[in-house]
Amino acid sequence: MQFLQILLRHIKPMAALAALLALALLLPAQTTAHSTKPKHKHATTAKAGTAHSTHSTVAHVATTNSNHRGKRVHYYVQRIDPVRRAELVNEITERLKKPDDHAIAFTGALDGFFADLAAYQDSRKDGAAPTNTVRVLQWGDSHTAADMFTGEARQVIQSKFGDGGIGFAYPGHPFAGYRIFGSKHGQSAGWKTQGTHFLALGDGELGMGGISISAMRKGEWVSLDVSCTGLDLEFLAQPGGGSLSFTDNGGDPVEVATAADAIGPGSFHYACSAGDHHFLLTKEDSSPVTLLGWVATQPGVTWEAIGINGAEAPLILRWDQKLFSQYVKDNSPALIVLAYGTNEAASKEWDEASYRTAFANIIDTIHSYVPESSILVLGPADRATMQRRAWRTFDGTDKIIAAQRAVCSTHDCAYWDWQQRMGGGGAMLQWAYAGWAQPDHTHFTGDGYHALADALMSDLMAAYQAYKEHNSPNTETPAPVDTTGDKNGDKNGSASTNPKSVEKHY
Repeated sequence: MQFLQILLRHIKPMAALAALLALALLLPAQTTAHSTKPKHKHATTAKAGTAHSTHSTVAHVATTNSNHRGKRVHYYVQRIDPVRRAELVNEITERLKKPDDHAIAFTGALDGFFADLAAYQDSRKDGAAPTNTVRVLQWGDSHTAADMFTGEARQVIQSKFGDGGIGFAYPGHPFAGYRIFGSKHGQSAGWKTQGTHFLALGDGELGMGGISISAMRKGEWVSLDVSCTGLDLEFLAQPGGGSLSFTDNGGDPVEVATAADAIGPGSFHYACSAGDHHFLLTKEDSSPVTLLGWVATQPGVTWEAIGINGAEAPLILRWDQKLFSQYVKDNSPALIVLAYGTNEAASKEWDEASYRTAFANIIDTIHSYVPESSILVLGPADRATMQRRAWRTFDGTDKIIAAQRAVCSTHDCAYWDWQQRMGGGGAMLQWAYAGWAQPDHTHFTGDGYHALADALMSDLMAAYQAYKEHNSPNTETPAPVDTTGDKNGDKNGSASTNPKSVEKHY
């Protein structure tokens, strides 16, 4: 106050006013600058020395991802020592390269699939072109939906046996980021997706993949760009169903009618020449149309991705079973792969006993629909969760692995322990530090998924080679396939009761 009085007595009024304005501007600026200073200094992050040291070391650096429900999730991530990261990449790579005699348990359950592969190979002797398609269908959660794991598996098995095409694909873009490598999908804006919000499935009329897209307005369209020699369109046949115009590479349109006397599975088959195709479906009227899937194949082998983000295995039985069972039969898979468990492990709904009962029901149901198909279960991957700003190994995975493994041992299924193949419980900490897993410590990067798919293919081909050696026509009495698979080396593998492995027609 005294300072202001001095100004008024000793300087002219206009000059005093200018001084007051300058002072008013200066004081807030000084206050703001002072308030931005940190109140405390963060502790220095310790340097990672071993894989175990990554357990509790987090950096004051964060990343933000979206979970499968679209919510923004904030993660703390470790500061990375480049030398240690390179060491871990090498360690993981070498671990995955090492053959594991027990990587796939209960391999006798795969006899039917292996017989199909052997027959397919025999048909190609002397350079003959393939004439049939051996199909592998993988159902699963987000690990499957991303098509990075399945896409790599598809590339590996097709490079060895022949490209059978992409197989099943959802129509259009049913959810953000949907893709199947080797194809391109398009749709107009008027389609409504059902099945991705699986807590409210309604009538469950979702077909083989658990997802449908529906439209009423005339002119709505979907497209698929793919290489194949045959295409099947799967749709919901229904009273009052609308009509579609189908074209291939802009050729003459063909009408596809979806109207029927009762609700049920509908399909349209189209044979085409080998090569690239642009398929287009356009609604011709304002009657309802519900599309359930495309199936694009050609002679060879497939490894198909049917995944829904956040899904749990029991979801399969909530789909309309009349539709599901008929489409599974129509697609005639040589091998069914079930890749679930990540979300079940995080759910409070499941304990080991209740999940074992539910999982056994799923396996028995699938066997009843396609008793000739082999089943391979891929257990959940290792994962970690954030606790007090430190990543800790998730302790809910073991109960799901134990339940799945117990069911497979008595229900004619082979089992691949994903967590054990990664390196066992706690391995996710190493994978994330190595840059092969995402910051959420649940999903993987492209490198991680590719390495895991390569490991599965290596293990599967090793089991296939053992099958061929034990069933060689030069062997007077074929020895049974070794079905050992217990982590501790116990010979508890179940003998295959799959009819396909007992009697095979070529």
